[in-house]
Amino acid sequence: MAFHTNVFRNGEWVTETVNLHAVLKAHKPAPKAAARIDAVKPPRCGLLTTTVMESARPNLLLPVRIRSPDHNDIAFVGVRSSNLPPLLSRARLLQAFPDSEAHQDHFVQISELRKDGRIEEIVRKNDFGCRIRNACVVGSFVVPDLNDERSADPFSPSIVKTEHDAPSQYGSARVRPFSSGASLPPQLLAVVLETGATVFLFVRHGPDGRPEFVASRCQYPRRPDPYLGFHMAVDPSSRYMALAGPANSFIVYELASHGQLSEAYGRGEPLRPVRSFRLRGIQGVIHKLTFLHPRLGDDRHIILLLVIVRHGKSRTVIYDWELGEDLKTVFAEEKQGHRLPVEHQMPLIIIPLTVQSAFVSISEHQIAVCTECLHGPPKFESIDVKAPPPTANHRGCHQPLWTAWARPFRLQTYSKSRDCVYLAREDGVVVFLEAEQDNALARSTVMDTFPCGISTAFACLFDDSTDVLVLGSDSGPGGHWKIPPRKPIELLGVLPSWSPVVDMTTTDEFSTWHPEVHQDKAMVPWQQAKMRKPDRVFATCETGCKGAITEYRCGLKAHIGLDLDYGASVKQAWLLPGLYPAQPDGYLLVLSMPDSSAALNLAGDFSSADPPAPDTIPFDLSSTTLALARSGQSAVQITTQKIVLSTPHQSAQFAFEALPGLANASVSDACTLDDCIAISAHTDAQFQIHVFKADFDNFTLALVQAVDVDGEVTCLALGTNYTLLAGIRRGSEIFLASASLQHASGGLGLEMVNLTEYVTEKDESLGLDLGAVSALEGVASIVSVGDVVFLGTRSGEVMTVTQSAGSLSIDCEKFGRTTANVSAGHRAGAPGPSILVSCDDSLISVSLDHRSSHGGSSSVHRTTKLRVWPVDASKLETPAPPVHYAAAVDMPADDGITPILIVSGSRLLLAEMNHAPGPAHRIIPVNGTPNRVIYCQFTQCLVAAVNWYGGPGLAFINPDTGDYIGRPMDKNGEPQSNIAGLGKAGDRILGLAEWNYRRDGNVWNFILVSTKSGRLVLVSTQKVKAGEDGPTSIRYWTQFWKEVKGPMYAVFGYDHGLVYCYGQTIQWEVLDVQEKKLKPIMSVPLGSPATALRLSSGKLAVLTTRESLIILDSVPKNATNNNDNPQDDDDDDDNEDEARVDKICHIDPWRRNAVDFIEIAGPQLDDPRSGLFLVADREGGVAALWVPRQTPDRECEVVVEAELPYSIRRLRRGRTRPAWEQRRAPHAGAQPRYGRLPATVDDAEILGISLHGSLHRFTLLSVDAWRLLRFVQNLALASEAVCPFVSPQVLREQRGRDGSPEPRLSYGLDMHVDGDILRRCLERRALEEMVTREGQLARFVELLTALDGGKHVQGLPAAGEGNYAPYFQLAYDILEYHLLSPL
Repeated sequence: MAFHTNVFRNGEWVTETVNLHAVLKAHKPAPKAAARIDAVKPPRCGLLTTTVMESARPNLLLPVRIRSPDHNDIAFVGVRSSNLPPLLSRARLLQAFPDSEAHQDHFVQISELRKDGRIEEIVRKNDFGCRIRNACVVGSFVVPDLNDERSADPFSPSIVKTEHDAPSQYGSARVRPFSSGASLPPQLLAVVLETGATVFLFVRHGPDGRPEFVASRCQYPRRPDPYLGFHMAVDPSSRYMALAGPANSFIVYELASHGQLSEAYGRGEPLRPVRSFRLRGIQGVIHKLTFLHPRLGDDRHIILLLVIVRHGKSRTVIYDWELGEDLKTVFAEEKQGHRLPVEHQMPLIIIPLTVQSAFVSISEHQIAVCTECLHGPPKFESIDVKAPPPTANHRGCHQPLWTAWARPFRLQTYSKSRDCVYLAREDGVVVFLEAEQDNALARSTVMDTFPCGISTAFACLFDDSTDVLVLGSDSGPGGHWKIPPRKPIELLGVLPSWSPVVDMTTTDEFSTWHPEVHQDKAMVPWQQAKMRKPDRVFATCETGCKGAITEYRCGLKAHIGLDLDYGASVKQAWLLPGLYPAQPDGYLLVLSMPDSSAALNLAGDFSSADPPAPDTIPFDLSSTTLALARSGQSAVQITTQKIVLSTPHQSAQFAFEALPGLANASVSDACTLDDCIAISAHTDAQFQIHVFKADFDNFTLALVQAVDVDGEVTCLALGTNYTLLAGIRRGSEIFLASASLQHASGGLGLEMVNLTEYVTEKDESLGLDLGAVSALEGVASIVSVGDVVFLGTRSGEVMTVTQSAGSLSIDCEKFGRTTANVSAGHRAGAPGPSILVSCDDSLISVSLDHRSSHGGSSSVHRTTKLRVWPVDASKLETPAPPVHYAAAVDMPADDGITPILIVSGSRLLLAEMNHAPGPAHRIIPVNGTPNRVIYCQFTQCLVAAVNWYGGPGLAFINPDTGDYIGRPMDKNGEPQSNIAGLGKAGDRILGLAEWNYRRDGNVWNFILVSTKSGRLVLVSTQKVKAGEDGPTSIRYWTQFWKEVKGPMYAVFGYDHGLVYCYGQTIQWEVLDVQEKKLKPIMSVPLGSPATALRLSSGKLAVLTTRESLIILDSVPKNATNNNDNPQDDDDDDDNEDEARVDKICHIDPWRRNAVDFIEIAGPQLDDPRSGLFLVADREGGVAALWVPRQTPDRECEVVVEAELPYSIRRLRRGRTRPAWEQRRAPHAGAQPRYGRLPATVDDAEILGISLHGSLHRFTLLSVDAWRLLRFVQNLALASEAVCPFVSPQVLREQRGRDGSPEPRLSYGLDMHVDGDILRRCLERRALEEMVTREGQLARFVELLTALDGGKHVQGLPAAGEGNYAPYFQLAYDILEYHLLSPL
């Protein structure tokens, strides 16, 4: 029995074959006189953690007019999931909220409900530095009557008049309005942080026109309760706010009126929302806290309701007072309150009604309305709500719970005497409750069941004359629905959510790479001659019957609006606004096809697309359109046969055969700019370029220049200042030719730039041989943007040519294998053109960034490339359509949106591309609950372990189409509903892996499955193709299965053996070919179950739930047997291969509750005696453990630790960077830069995923890089611009008691660098504001100089006398390099 492993020998990674029996027999106890082994010290390195993608799921949804009365905004707030009934049992809590620890609880996102029904993100804030405990809306927004003539401003906020505020010392924020007379929005958002601080937020437009948050912080001087903010409420007049923890005290804040705050804001004075406060202690536990509404006409009456649990009994306590009354007098005495009836103890929800000062009490089994609660015992009247039984969305054994409520907007005349609320249940049931002044609760109406679960995130928005319910789900996506009167609910959009996540996989081919099987694969990226596709990331989303596999994608979303299938293949398309009488209010869509052209009239709202009537448009449709452009009221079309000049009322066509020099020529390409037209044509093999000038007044065409070209003209373009650009190919070389048409009176002289020679010289200077020269083909498209020219080649490269100050700069990046089509679209009002590249059926957006060089003497052009994902918001499961051509179009659009026209085969898509990058995930439904997923290399598909209604099974999924391609069979080839060994009711698959069984030079592929009931199943697969071009399906059946006593938590296969853990025992087995069954050879007891198994350097690495990482060293059993019976010893010798035990040679000293681990190459890559394991635990910790392989019986040592906000559930590797990033490695000297250490031999990314779905990256840093980045982080923690809400305690922990930003070199938490803080430094360009002191500047330059031996500061001017700009720019480049997204 042998297996293969990678080790570092003589400066390179090699693969060695290790015989397991030889290793086991060689590990005898060392004699006492053995030579002493030199102690190896643990390496030093830093760990950079960055959040690649945040979760999109909130805990609270709050409708808030936080920008202005005209914006229908909603706040998505992540709060601590502990804000649940504090006395619910843990078991009941997990049943009611099975994912209660999976929330993203540190962000506030403001989104807007648009007129088209979509909810679009406006601005997001996640720099609080800690978790958010609670949030609520301060201020009221009243929908006035439509015929109310007394209201000058129909959207004015309801303000209670009172005396002027006195100065306050409890919190302020200096704000500056950007226009005179600016006023606050009607409402503010109050957020309570875990540190006890209260932050008041609103949104305004910044100096650059983008929305930005304005924050005013209020810090309570003393924290009576560490959980302050567990309960939070604001009274109806928004003049008082109450905060409480679950313990024995609460605080009431008196707030300033909206009018006074608005006046102060208009004068540019600090905002002081809090006027005074009062603390009140109580006896018992605060279960609920809210304000009740006063009775009609008594607006100054403030009523605070508390539900207090004392001695196991619930009581209602009322504190009431008049507006402006001294709070010290109000809370001078503790009130005893009144007991709640037994059936209404510990209510889940309290809903204050606007009538009769009443409230609705929602308990687990009862719903009642409580009246007459101000004086004497409250009166409860039970309500019989005819709610339906549990729906398919429910998960649990008990009845589903009511989770949230929302009050819709209503007119003032309605709200005076009536009230209505929506009540939501966790399984998707919503009940509409109506109350009246005379009858506290008039009626209840059960609405249609929604197709998703409902969490505490539940809100109601106002849209014209209908309600819009927004539902957030704890498991899977939510959505928002329109509630039209007397009609079925109407889905407007889906709220994406991909949590909870329990497993993740990548398409990484090298996680199971074996040199004997994959001899054609090079593991190291710079050893590959051909390009490879980036690895993809998939994760399971456990959502009951609506479970799904989520593909993680990042980039720019392009929401598809128009999807038109023309039927015939389209090469290119142009969208023109109404110029002609046939469609004055719509658009004309012109299509270019291989042998003709076509046109369609589109309605202004894109509701119809019809072919125009004959002779209603002036364009030539008989031949292929090469170029089409509009300039003012005129348009030019160039086809392979004609040139067409047109205006709204006249047109003229010019056939090429009638033009000078083109009678017998074939036109291959053309371009036009204003009245200038350039055409490339050839007669036989001789190419010519002809330049014409159009006269739209007389509708004539004049030849300006004609020039012979030595070579093939592959494309044409007209650039800045009428510069003619041409791509020319001569043999195996390609050139860029340019000539100015403004100075062409003496002839058109083409200046040639040899692009092939440039690439060749650059490769030779780096000593690289990647086959780039032979692969570089002709130029297919040219785009000119200012002084930068973009070239797309037929072999998939995008080259940028920049000419500045007489020097020429050329850069070449590989985008794919197919032709790279580059386009630049201009839209009115946009700051610049939108550059799009289509290659390999993908779409990439390229933006230009003008920056100063490190030397500061010149400016450089840098490009930012982002993948564009066309998505249909109503069909998140559909794959992205292949993009063959795309261009931005000039049509009206909202800020932050660029309309783009996409050609996808015969389909034409009109989409709105967002400017801000973010997640663009794809959801693949599996109609069950997936809990494990792998990417199987030999079937090239996803294999998911899914819990269906009848039991667990396997799902084989095509990752490209999302189709099920698995066909379960028995051994005889008969179709089955499930394979043998799976499908047992109540069972669950715990382990899933692929196994390449090798013997005698042959390889057999199996899939290993282990279950909760103790079953081990070996699955065989076979690919079956339906015809030559038909889809491929996978037949799979059970080759062998067995059952053991106890759950089988993990399984792992290697060569011709496998290891699995059942209960607390590890079992080694090999496959006996003669007997065709698994034969046990070793059994190892553990202290807790093992959840992950790996082979590392001949030893077994085991991750257990209590002991964390364990490295087992295999030894024969008789080596440790102290039995004196000779007969027993003989038996042991005879059965040495069948029964063995392991001894622990290394173990994690901290015994953490580990979840997953991965082996990474350490900073000592040339030392095979040491290695690093990255271990994640349930408490949110991640540790890099060093294994001293040379010293047996020595504990692992912690090299670096990190404390993350959330627990990492899975760690995986993958080369996920896009193509242009992967190909940068060779041009950078094949080595990581700026102190980044490769985590694997092939420099793959190390990714981790949390339960709530956020994706994180882990990067190893050299000590010099760690010092620099940690220095920047320590400075950022004390900066108001970067970390405005950091607590003094956190600052002391990060920077030490002396407050120095100097990093402390050690092992553990000090070696961690928070990439999220560094990203805020980069985005806000805050380094100049952070590093201001002379000593800090000197140290900053010193750390930059120490990085990579100082090569990055070579050529920079000497620092000093304020000349630090080049060093700051270098630091920004370093941050950008380390924080670049891996997806």
